[in-house]
Amino acid sequence: MLRTTKVENGLVKGLAGEDPRITVYRGIPFAKPPIGENRFRAPQPCDDWEGTLEAYDFGPISYQDTPGIGGGLYDREWHVDPEIPMSEDCLYLNIWTPAKRADEKLPVLVWYFGGGFQWGYTAEMEFNGEALAKRGIVVVSVAYRLGCFGFLAHKDITAENPEAPGNFGLLDQRFGLHWVHRNIAAFGGDPDRITISGQSAGGSSTMHQLTNPENYDIVKGAAILSGIIRMPKMDDDIFRPLSLSQAEDLGAQFFESLGVKDLSEARKLTSKELLEGYDKFAQDHPRMFPIIDGKFCDSDPVERFVNRKCADVPVMSGNTSDEFKIDGISMVESSVKSAFGDAHKNAPDQKFYYYRFDPDIPGDGHPGDSYPGTFHSCDLWFFFGNLAKCHRPYEGHHYDLQRQMCDYYANFIKTGNPNGEGYDKLPLPEWTPYTPENPAEMEFLGRGAVPRLEGGIRQNSQKQAVNPYLPSWEYIPDGEPYVFGDRVYVYGSHDLYQGETFCLGDYVCWSAPVNDLGEWKYEGVSYPKVSDPLNPDGHMCLYAPDVTVGPDGKYYLYYVLDKVCIVSVAVSDTPAGPFKFYGYVHYEDGTKLGEKEGDEPQFDPGVITENGVIYLFTGFCGQGDKSRHGAMLTVLGEDMLTVKKAPKFIAPGNQYSQGTPYEGHAFFEAPSIRKHGDTYYFVYSSEVMHELCYATSKDPEGPYEYGGVIVSNCDLHIDSYKKAEEATAYGANNHGSIVEIAGQWYIFYHRHTNGTWFSRQGCAEKINFEADGSIKQVEITSCGLNNGPLSDKGEYPAYIACNIFTKEHKIYVEAGAPRVVQEGGDGDQNPGYIKDIVDGTTIGFKYFDLKKVTGLRIKTRAYYNGTFEIRTALDGEVLGEIKGIGSNIWTSFEGKLPELSGTHALYLTYKGTGNASLASIEFLH
Repeated sequence: MLRTTKVENGLVKGLAGEDPRITVYRGIPFAKPPIGENRFRAPQPCDDWEGTLEAYDFGPISYQDTPGIGGGLYDREWHVDPEIPMSEDCLYLNIWTPAKRADEKLPVLVWYFGGGFQWGYTAEMEFNGEALAKRGIVVVSVAYRLGCFGFLAHKDITAENPEAPGNFGLLDQRFGLHWVHRNIAAFGGDPDRITISGQSAGGSSTMHQLTNPENYDIVKGAAILSGIIRMPKMDDDIFRPLSLSQAEDLGAQFFESLGVKDLSEARKLTSKELLEGYDKFAQDHPRMFPIIDGKFCDSDPVERFVNRKCADVPVMSGNTSDEFKIDGISMVESSVKSAFGDAHKNAPDQKFYYYRFDPDIPGDGHPGDSYPGTFHSCDLWFFFGNLAKCHRPYEGHHYDLQRQMCDYYANFIKTGNPNGEGYDKLPLPEWTPYTPENPAEMEFLGRGAVPRLEGGIRQNSQKQAVNPYLPSWEYIPDGEPYVFGDRVYVYGSHDLYQGETFCLGDYVCWSAPVNDLGEWKYEGVSYPKVSDPLNPDGHMCLYAPDVTVGPDGKYYLYYVLDKVCIVSVAVSDTPAGPFKFYGYVHYEDGTKLGEKEGDEPQFDPGVITENGVIYLFTGFCGQGDKSRHGAMLTVLGEDMLTVKKAPKFIAPGNQYSQGTPYEGHAFFEAPSIRKHGDTYYFVYSSEVMHELCYATSKDPEGPYEYGGVIVSNCDLHIDSYKKAEEATAYGANNHGSIVEIAGQWYIFYHRHTNGTWFSRQGCAEKINFEADGSIKQVEITSCGLNNGPLSDKGEYPAYIACNIFTKEHKIYVEAGAPRVVQEGGDGDQNPGYIKDIVDGTTIGFKYFDLKKVTGLRIKTRAYYNGTFEIRTALDGEVLGEIKGIGSNIWTSFEGKLPELSGTHALYLTYKGTGNASLASIEFLH
């Protein structure tokens, strides 16, 4: 192995890496120490050394606040070592090489760390270059000066050296890059195949180096991770560089705060005095960042890139989904797409690859970190292949994603194109370059790399909401939605895909920002079924739960196990849990509610807390069962468990509804209670099961008057787009409730998939209250929480179809009928599709905002031979046809349409033989 080699300053010796096929050189100086008279000066050439430099340890990190002494997220994530050596003498680089000889000419990565130009260092564990080196790359990480040490400007500095009046940190980076260009061949690297890359401030650094003319002939590619950001209001944008004169004024104020008169006195201060003074200064003044100094940087680097004043090389860039959000939109994502969209207008031949990182990130057990989201920088573990070094409990599918991301990154460094084979020698999913005409993107999701997010659900920088609102591989029925703080949380049962019965899974929680209802996040398991003392072996299922906030501000989860008819309660300090068992609802004598003589069995608890009083609604009334009278209301005390008022009936079941307004829509199950204005709305599933009805009262204890149907999961009774008595989806039982989110009310319900009753998915629709408080029945749609029609841009997965029916218009689920399915089993994060489309089947999607649409593309599979007729109304004319023939792989077919604009539904009716499957639809323009 290449353990010892010679560079321009002398011999250098490295050590074997964790994998002995890799040699690691740490702490190689590339410039003189920037101390004494070299403080606040451009980097100077490194002195030669005698003998062999033993490059075994990282050099001291750039002088900054001591890492690892706070309790913040990044202190737990990787800034964990407060004992790490720190000094202004920090200009060192590190090299990981797989080369056995010096003449191998391997591709080279030069990496710049992030940290807001104030913090960070090359010794961070996520930057270990070994996984990339194993893929045939020479990895180099370059240190640079930070904060006031790296980015101070002052008129005295300008006068001393007008050619380098500031931006010392950027000059360090360039100096290190040029050292690599001159010396990397000694480590088996190719000086003509250097890619520069960084994340956050390191990404911004990469943009600065990319746009510096002295680097044009050296840089052959650039990967900018979360490093391009512009805020909507220029005056509020701290990321826009100051001019030299503005920076000099800031430096003069800094000197004044330090009590020094000039540069000479500033150089005499200790490192500690400077840093402490800077931290105090930064409490009332802007921190110091790269500036437009007229030398290294003569204009905003983003604007330079857009105007093509940069190295003409392939670029890879992207962001995590939860970083720097304003009004639910990632400012990094919008900035990247804007910058590179504009750049492509000037140079459409340049290759640009855009990614978006959006998998599930597990919490680390710290309070408030139960689901941290895809926070800024968390993708670094994946790109560098160092997930095993992270303290978070990542699982197998995360490691699969890591391998893919590291493979894409390595391929890009090697060739300027991320596509090709992975480390396992298998082809990676195709990553199409981004252009304004084809804004292709690669989504890094929990289930792996997916081009364009299962199709085109995302538009611009914000993901559109669709039905089902959760991922197509998640099965959460019986949804009870609540807004707590600035997020909406959904509590429901947990079905399994291909499950043999209802509710086989543990309770899990999902949430979304109230202003971005397409961005649902998995909060984790909120309550395992074995948590109930009656269920230590998990043989009983957890049925539909509900949650309320008690008088003590805690969150209480009410539920029933499937083989006992009593109500269990769990409690949590936070909305997402985890919940801990709390007790059973009981009478004052300790008898459990449901076990006292005369009690009817408890089922499907719905609960609301009003003025310190807890109202518990329960019940199940099967048709023909005279032993069950109807929905029950029980009043509990402030301890959330003790019965203060015994159960009373508030809505009749099937056997007791004759002659009442409830007849035909009698109470069956799924009681839920909400308040709108001064009125209480009792929402329930009726005797026909597929519909959710409501009754109202001015008092939570009733009486409740029947109001009507809110939604039917087969759209029965709706006569707007079809006949009222026709079902346009396969329905079955239903459960849900209403909620107000950001001023708009919605009804949450569920649909059925897989041709069974046991794999149900959550959906939602907008509702409106009439002047008299009534709610008109709403159509089921594909857009649900989107608060408007879906865009006509992008490829949409077929599983968002709201209508699936055959000529018979069957109301209830039938095995073998056309249906939404997925490949694999429960837990496999594979997108759903529609299967067993036979002659006469209609698939409906509602609604789209069409703008000069002239055609439609569909992807199909399975063996069939026929035509899909295209309509925008069920009883409308056929506007176009798509002829297709079966295949054992997904295959695209297209059909022309007359130009369409406006808000429209889309209906596809299959005419032909065989059984087709439909994966996606895409409008053509």
